[in-house]
Parts: sequence; structure tokens; C-alpha cells
Amino acid sequence: MIIFFFYILNSLKCLDNGLGRTPPMGWNSWNKFKCNITEKLIRDTIDALISTGLTEVGYNYVNIDDCWQSSRYENGTIIPDPIAFPNGIKPLVDYAHSKGLKFGIYSDAGTYTCARRPGSLGYEEIDAKAYAEWGVDYLKYDNCFHNNISGKIRYPKMRNALKKAGRNIFYSICNWGRESVSTWAKTVGNSWRTTKDITDDWRNMIKIIDENDKSYKFAGPGGWNDPDMLEVGNGGMTIEEYKTHFGLWAISKAPLLIGCDITNMTQEIKDILTNTEIIALNQDSLGYQGRKIKHTPIDLSEDKYNLIPNVVEVSNCNGKKEQKWYIKEDGSIRNNNEDLCLEIPSCSINYTQVETNKCHIGNKTECGESKNQEWIYDKENKTIKSQLFKDRCLTLVSPRYFYVQARNCTYDQKQLWEYDEDQHTFRLNNKCLTVYKDDESTEVWVEMLSNYSYAVLLLNKGSLPNIVEIDWNEIGFSNTNAKLRDLWKKQDLGLFQHGYKVTLNSHQSQLLKVIPIISIFNYQIEKGEFMNYMKIIVLSLKFIILLIVALLLALKLKKTNYQKLEEETKTIRVN
Repeated sequence: MIIFFFYILNSLKCLDNGLGRTPPMGWNSWNKFKCNITEKLIRDTIDALISTGLTEVGYNYVNIDDCWQSSRYENGTIIPDPIAFPNGIKPLVDYAHSKGLKFGIYSDAGTYTCARRPGSLGYEEIDAKAYAEWGVDYLKYDNCFHNNISGKIRYPKMRNALKKAGRNIFYSICNWGRESVSTWAKTVGNSWRTTKDITDDWRNMIKIIDENDKSYKFAGPGGWNDPDMLEVGNGGMTIEEYKTHFGLWAISKAPLLIGCDITNMTQEIKDILTNTEIIALNQDSLGYQGRKIKHTPIDLSEDKYNLIPNVVEVSNCNGKKEQKWYIKEDGSIRNNNEDLCLEIPSCSINYTQVETNKCHIGNKTECGESKNQEWIYDKENKTIKSQLFKDRCLTLVSPRYFYVQARNCTYDQKQLWEYDEDQHTFRLNNKCLTVYKDDESTEVWVEMLSNYSYAVLLLNKGSLPNIVEIDWNEIGFSNTNAKLRDLWKKQDLGLFQHGYKVTLNSHQSQLLKVIPIISIFNYQIEKGEFMNYMKIIVLSLKFIILLIVALLLALKLKKTNYQKLEEETKTIRVN
């Protein structure tokens, strides 16, 4: 009850543009297409949102991200890219509106966007006026090239400019979680990024939602924590991982912005994105952001955990065994001189994060005849070159994220590794090549819903099957049964007393709707239904009390009038 009132009070202190009472749903171009956007792509996507039925379940924004703009006129007015958008932006906005959709656009609270197109810093009112004239409904506002000016100064300027422009535009702040944005953004924007950019892989997705979870108490109707757009359907995760991804975003009240090519998606992906029972959790009117209530580390002492694959990243040098590497004559590079070899997972031709795995050098039955674990360290060029794809070198993908992949050899700073033969370390930019140990744990996430029920997500973060369990005491009710429904399978599971447990495979989750059951004189009733009856009873009692009070007042008035009449009659008789 205390949490409920906290969220009600929190929702009152938000940007007063009337938007974002529930998290926005729609599509964004960046995750799949980056700068490869055109007028035709956006028109085709608008059509696909309708033809696939995505609009019917709530996806109503179509948002173009970076790279739509090219330059400015002398008066400062922004110019759309004449090649990609020869007819400008307004015809696209009008087309979206004609289909019953809303249109979103992108800019940056800096001198340039992240793709080095013109930013809006210093042009806030000019750009806001243009967006309003075009009929734009949504603005994603990024954080590159900000000239070291605080976001607390830059982002309110665009808020004020949008308000002055006279059109209600959903305002999405994208400052990557900097400056504790969740603590101050609610009066500035309708959503705010709490994290760095998402990428289409399990580990990054989990890191991001864990980071977003820290700010759960700041979300509510009118303003939402944003852990970035969905990667569902882009190919970097399994179907079970995508279901976990979508489920976590849904109960975390995150904006549900599809990031894949919806003109060419599989039925499995469509089924994930259009699960109305899970979407209903995200759009529940209470506005309570689901959060992690239980984190249970897995016992890794068993032998089966000794040789689990682990990704490789760069981190601060610390001398630990995760940073010790031994170059062997058989072509392998081994971690801590053990039976763990650096490899390209599954011989993937995609740019996949490099891992360590059980060594199989010389085994011709392994993928690539084991060449996915063979490397040559070139001391002269300081490169670590794959022998599976001989034109690929070990590469630090981005200094912001520390990911390491096998990418085309360019012999630039991101591929220059210094090998210290004494310390057995590979160094790049004063950081060391490191085996990153996955979080081997199980978790329980809970969202409170408006009808006195709960959404519960049971998650196995581990690399092997594990049991995940919850006790109803951990949610806040006990000594009662609960009715469970599996929202992915769309099946009722029955009544469960005290709690529930299930065995889940690696990276699998189960998303449940938990409905507490109240027993009254051996009659069982759902708590929500019981509370509705109680509301009716309370209202009825109030009505009866008011009726009684009214009758008593009427009787008192009648008595007063009778006494007054009697006194007047006595006076007449005396006279």
C-alpha cells in the first residue's frame, strides 16, 4: 500500500504535456538500419505496421533516428537529407497520420548528432518550431558533442522550446544515464535513457536491464525509465533470449520500440512482439515499474561449470588469472595456461563477441576443423589474427563498451595489442584483455498491477538448467493460494499455495500472472474481484449513511418547523 501511494504521488510530479501516461509503443530505425534510412523504407515500415497487425496491439509510433538531416539554411532552419528524403519530412508525417499512426524524429542536444549531422544545441526553438509545423509527435534527443555543458541545462531548453512551439510532442531524453538523470528528468521529459546503447547480444541486454532496474522508483505515468530500444528479431540472440528480453522490458515499463525490420520478420518474432497479455503488463494503468526482488547466485563448485564459455572484453589491468594469456605453438591462445582457448564461437561469420571455450585444437570434427581457436600474434604489427578468417583481427569494437570481436584487419589503434611476456597480458590503450565471467544466477522480477494481481518473471541467467522459485511472502502476501497463468503459453496453471518453482533452461524465463485468492467461509474468490465487491459495499454503505443523515436532517427540520408553528399558534391564542 505504501508503494502504491508512492507511485501515485510520483506520477503527479511529471512533465505537464499530458503525454506518456503509459510507456510509448512503436518502431525505431536505428538498431537495424543505422544511417541506411530512406523515404521508401519509412513508408514501407508504416505500411508493415498496419499489415502485420502491430498497430492493432498498440504499436503506433514510427520513429526515424539519426541521419535524416544534412545541413542548415542560413536562417538556421534544418534541411533534411535531399538524397534519402527528397520530399522532406512533412509528407512522411502526413502519410503516417493518414494511416492513424504517430511520427517521431531524432536530434541531439549537442552541436552535432552522434552520426555528425547537425545537432540542435543553440537551435532549439528553430528546430522545435519545424517539428511542430511538420506535425511531429515524438522527439528522441541524444547526447553527443555537448561541449561539456550539463544535461540539466541543455535538456530543459528543448523542453521549453517544444512547449513554445505549441504542439504536444513526446520528449525522449537520451543522455545515456549520465548525471543521475532519473532523479531530475521527470519534470523535463516523458522518458529518459538510463543506460548506454543496447546491442543485439544477451550479455549487453542483461547488463542494461540490470542498470535500468536501479531507477525503478522514479518511473510512473507521464515519465518512464528507458533502457533503450528492442533488439528482438535482429538475429543476435536465441528465441528464448528474445522472449526474456521482451518480457523484462514489458514488466519494467520500458518504452516498447521495435528495432528490427518488420517488413521481413519471422512468425516466431511476430508472436513475441504481439503477445497481448504481456503488452498489457507494460500498459497497465497503475504505472508501477516491475523490479528485481530476488537474486540467487548459482553454486559453481560442481565440475559441470568448469568449462562454460565466457566472453572476452578489455578491462583495467589487475594481474588476476582472467587476464593471463599464453601463446602456444599449436596456434591456440590459452587463458591462465589452462584448457580454455580463445575462439570465434560456432565459427560465426557475423561479428560475434570472442569467447574462451574448452580447447579442441587439432580436432578436425570441430567447426572450421578447430581453426576457430587458432590465432597468430604478429609482434611487428601487434595484431592477433584469426586463422579461421585470415583477414580478421582481434578488435576492440568500441572504447565505450569494451567488447572484443574478430573484425576485418585495419591495423589501427583498436587492433594494436602489446603482449607482455613477463606478465602474460595483452594490453590495448592501457587496458588488458580479460575473460568476463557471466552472472551465473537465478532471479525473480515482480510488477504490481492495477487489479491487485502481480506479474512475476522467473529468470535463469545461468549457462545450464536451474530451478527458480518464489515464495508468496516475497511478493507481500501469505497464507493464501494464488492462481497462475503462463503468459507466453497463454495457459492457466492452476492454484498454488505458498509459492511456485520451475526448472528453466539457460537464459530462459517464465512470465506469470499471479492472482491472489481469498477464502471466505470456504468460498474462494480472486482478490481483485473481492476488492471490487468491497468497493461496491463501501459505496453502498456510504450511500445508506448519507440517506440516513438526510432523513434525520429532514425529520429534524420537520420537527423544528412544527415547533415553530406551535409557538406561533400559542402566540395568536394569547392575543
